[in-house]
Parts: sequence; C-alpha cells; structure tokens
Amino acid sequence: MKADDVAVMAPNTGRQFKHVVTEAQEQLRSVFGMELTELPVKEKVTISQKRAAQRSGTQGSSTSKAYILTSTLPARYRKPSVLQPPQIPSTGAEASYVGLTTFILALIYLSASQTISESRLEKHLKRMNADNYVLAGEKTEKVLKRMEKENYIVKVRERDGGGEESVEYVIGPRGKVEIGEKGVAGLVRGVYDKKDAEADELERRLVRSLGDVAIEKKSGKVGGEEGDIEGEKEMEGGEAEAGSREAEEDLEQQQQRANGRRGGKKQTPKQTRRSSGRNKKRARHEEDEEEEQDDDDGDEGAEESDE
Repeated sequence: MKADDVAVMAPNTGRQFKHVVTEAQEQLRSVFGMELTELPVKEKVTISQKRAAQRSGTQGSSTSKAYILTSTLPARYRKPSVLQPPQIPSTGAEASYVGLTTFILALIYLSASQTISESRLEKHLKRMNADNYVLAGEKTEKVLKRMEKENYIVKVRERDGGGEESVEYVIGPRGKVEIGEKGVAGLVRGVYDKKDAEADELERRLVRSLGDVAIEKKSGKVGGEEGDIEGEKEMEGGEAEAGSREAEEDLEQQQQRANGRRGGKKQTPKQTRRSSGRNKKRARHEEDEEEEQDDDDGDEGAEESDE
C-alpha cells in the first residue's frame, strides 16, 4: 500500500494521512492483531547508483512511503496451525512459495557480503532440485520474478570496466521486514535440529553471521501455554521476593516474642555476644558430656564381653 492510496476527502481539510494511519493502527491492533509497518528504503548497491546519489548531493528519501500488514499476535499464536498460508491459488502452492523465498533469503543473509550471484544461486537451486520447477509446478524463473515484484529480493545488474555484466541478488525491503535475521535463524535451527553442545555451537555461528538479533528467546510453559522464559523468571523472582519478605516477617515476630519474654527489653550488641558465647560454651559442654557417656558405655560393653 502506498501513502497516495489513502486520502481523506473532507471540505477544507485536504489530506490527513498521519491522522488516518494513527486511527487505523488502533483498530488494526485491537480488532485484527495486525499493524501497518513501513518498508525500509531500497539500498543503493551498485557503483552507478551510489555515484548518482553523490552527484545529486543526497542519499534519497529516508522513508519509502510503502506499508505492509504485520502480525502483533504473541509468539505462541504464530504457528502454522494458527496462521496458515493463503488459499489462493492454493495452500500448498503458497506454502512452497514461502519456503523457497525463505531459503533464498537465508542464502543471501548467510553469505559474507549479503549478496549472491545468479550463477551461485542456480547451483544451490539445482542441489535442491528446484532449478527448473518448484513444488507447485511453477517455473523457477517465474517464481523468482514474483519475488522481485513483491520486493522480497532485488536483482542487481552491473557492468564492469570491460563491459562484462554481472547479476546479483540482494535482500529486498519485504524480505527484511517479513523474514529478516530471526526468520533465517529459525529456518537454520529447524533444518539442523542440534542438541546440547552442538546446539550451542550452532547458536554461536548464527550470531557471527546474523548478529545478536539471531539470539533465540527460550520458551517454557506458563499457565498451561507456551510463553517466554523471561516471564517465568519474573514470576520466580516475584515468588522469591515474597518468600524473603515472609521470612523477614517471621524473624521479626520471633524476636518480638523473645523480647516480650524478657520483659520487653531488647538486648544490646554486647549482651547478644555474651549470650551467644554462653550458648556456644553450653553446646560444647553438652557435646563433651555426650562423648564421656559414649566412652563409659564403650568401657562397660568391653567389661561385659571380658566376663
């Protein structure tokens, strides 16, 4: 959707795009669990594009004025069983299209320069047996053109000094917003399915390739449903804090009762140290008596055995 597609036709008001978007956002979030997200501006990747921007003295507009709908639902509801692929033309065709798009974006994201040449992409597609046709029976060339048209990928053509043309693919605006680094990391985890130490090594590699944004929030069970582990930690922290308060209150009550038995007088620090010293001496004396009793019992047992 473009900004020009939204207009308010009212007498003497002109266009009120920002007001309309604000009202629409409230309705979308509260009723549909979605929101309008502005797409990032296409990057200038070729030398000619960068030179043109330098000559014009500007890097272009900072906003794209193009929007898409993104989900605001909690993570536990963002599952294939809840958010299914569109049924037009068919669920299977759309699922295969989304899978191939995510796969190609993962190849670009995980490359060193975050670009992939056309020849290298063809090699990867051939290994996946998708160099000519995809699962839905569509030609791969047609599917790639659809990805370009929908701004998931951008095809860049450039000629070098010798006149030789090079063709590369980079990540498009929709690819960054709808899939991004987190989506790529999720695909990699699902493919490799590592456990324990191997999973830790995989996470380190993902962070090196994609950055800290690839770090996964571990999930657990909260109230019978899946939730973030951070929520569990907050609950545990609250319970621990409540428990510590109860323990402090019990200790205060015990001290108050002890002071009441002493006539309501509190012990001074010196008296407390003296009483504690007396208690230690009494405890040692009782231990000595127990040891002497044990020795006496052992002597008596020995005499009886002699007899």
